[in-house]
Amino acid sequence: MNGRQRVLNTLAFKDVDQIPVDLWILPAARLEYGEKLDAILSRNETDIASIVGPFDHGFTPEYYRPGRFVDPWGCEWSNIQPGVIGEVKKPVFADYAALNGYQAPISQFLEAWAREKDGVALRIREARDQGKFVIGGWISLFERFQFLRGTEELYCDLATDEPDMFRMMALAMEFIRVYEDAWLSMDVDAIAFGDDWGTQISLLVSPELWKRVFRPMYRELIDRAKAAGKKVFFHSDGYIFDLYPEFIGLGVDAINSQIWCMGVEKVAESFAGKITFWGEISRQNILPHGKPQDVLDAAQAMMRHLRVGGGLIGQSEINRDVPLENIEAFFRAWRQPNV
Repeated sequence: MNGRQRVLNTLAFKDVDQIPVDLWILPAARLEYGEKLDAILSRNETDIASIVGPFDHGFTPEYYRPGRFVDPWGCEWSNIQPGVIGEVKKPVFADYAALNGYQAPISQFLEAWAREKDGVALRIREARDQGKFVIGGWISLFERFQFLRGTEELYCDLATDEPDMFRMMALAMEFIRVYEDAWLSMDVDAIAFGDDWGTQISLLVSPELWKRVFRPMYRELIDRAKAAGKKVFFHSDGYIFDLYPEFIGLGVDAINSQIWCMGVEKVAESFAGKITFWGEISRQNILPHGKPQDVLDAAQAMMRHLRVGGGLIGQSEINRDVPLENIEAFFRAWRQPNV
């Protein structure tokens, strides 16, 4: 059974020979560990390949370099440390007067996609040849709106139903549809979505506001992906317990979330068997501060509570604060006998 079949079986809650594994490596970790990290990765197979392209953060190194960078939308980013993404300090729409005459960077994207499409296709073919499940792109709504408007201002707009906010959202959606179409034309198994919706203890907005403002946009984009025969993988940090029913209802196949801040058993009791859990072993506590045995124990707990036939992908994210021995343990953890 290759990685692609493992993931497909897992999404269908069918048995697999071993739990599929996915690991995200931040540029900061590569800068910290270099060849030592490369050696670990060369010894350990993953089952998923995430492919990025034009306008994606992982495709554009400037997002991770110290200094200032203006993205294709016109947002000015500032970064003070290498290998970790910076912050938008000058949003395009700090004043909504800037909406007048503004055009989303659709033509720039299409030009970049035409230049890079063959290279993207080559990386997809290489992942296919390795038997991997391929995820393409990265669609963000809430985060893109924050980049364009500024986080504090966006929250105020949401509280007051600011009309210009909806103009901005419609403008961004015009771009996102074109971006999604580009990825739907590629030989990928799934499309990635990513918006952080939680603090450590609660949602960032009320469930009612989320359903009214954001659910229709997600539904459109997810329905388009499903109509094209693609799976949908969604990443959202924080305490998002109240959004799980929404993601399930929207047809999300796999959710990447911070299970440990919500409680593994609590999440499992309500949602195991209804959606695939795309990790994660905690990158806040267990991976950076625990011992290798803690990593093994965490994976066992997740297998015990979250796995229903399938429904569980072994995943987490590695930053410079994760000891090499815990990265090794991460891979061992998912190759343990299933509980």
